[in-house]
Amino acid sequence: MAIDYLLPTWDEYHTLTRKLAEKILTDNIHIDEIVAISRGGLTLGHLLTDLLRVPISTFTIQSYSDIQKSGEVKITKPLATPLDGKTVLLVDDVADRGMTMVRAIEYLNMFTPKKIYTLTLYYKPHSVYKPNYFAQITSAWICFPYEPTEMVMNIYNGMKKEGKSTKSIEAFLENLHFTKEQISFVRKFYIK
Repeated sequence: MAIDYLLPTWDEYHTLTRKLAEKILTDNIHIDEIVAISRGGLTLGHLLTDLLRVPISTFTIQSYSDIQKSGEVKITKPLATPLDGKTVLLVDDVADRGMTMVRAIEYLNMFTPKKIYTLTLYYKPHSVYKPNYFAQITSAWICFPYEPTEMVMNIYNGMKKEGKSTKSIEAFLENLHFTKEQISFVRKFYIK
């Protein structure tokens, strides 16, 4: 089955994030703390802490091991910030299956916040959880601008398993707008 890819640029990423911040400010929601899910929510949370002028905390959940291969949703690094009585904005990059967000809300509720709002840059229609705020709906696999090494590795290794030649893989990656430098870096240090 062919995978559709979405590759937002840094400019698109910033524009979508600013629109989400504008929506929260327009809705006049008072947020006491942004909680970003590491790793995917870190960049988005960092931008939102600037745009919304709100402090940020993080914790880590891991679930994906590869493109379209998900594992058990586990808290691997706990939250160190008290949230008792606070209104929280829980942030992640995408609501894909939705299980990360479901697990994150369950986890944050142990900290007795007053209210939890959820925000992702992208929402996939098959997700079991729909965030309060999201910028776009897509079914594509998203290659975020902050993870070119990971994406080139995953795509390269997946296509190699399918028997594709190095030349065809590199042409495919360049067609997705990965640069020759990004591809070369991955081949030099991570492809055996």
